[in-house]
Amino acid sequence: MNSKKIIIGVTIGISAAILWSAVFINVLNSLAGIGIGICLGISFGTSGSLIFSKKDKDK
Repeated sequence: MNSKKIIIGVTIGISAAILWSAVFINVLNSLAGIGIGICLGISFGTSGSLIFSKKDKDK
């Protein structure tokens, strides 16, 4: 079960990082958007894995 939570969290983090990087590169017109996207992706991945772990504990 723990590996499933980790995989879900990493998947959410990677997809959020790609999405935020693309958005901020277009908005800022510079490659600084990649760093911002990675930071936001890590935070979304962490919060996503915590949300899924709390849902599993309730059942």
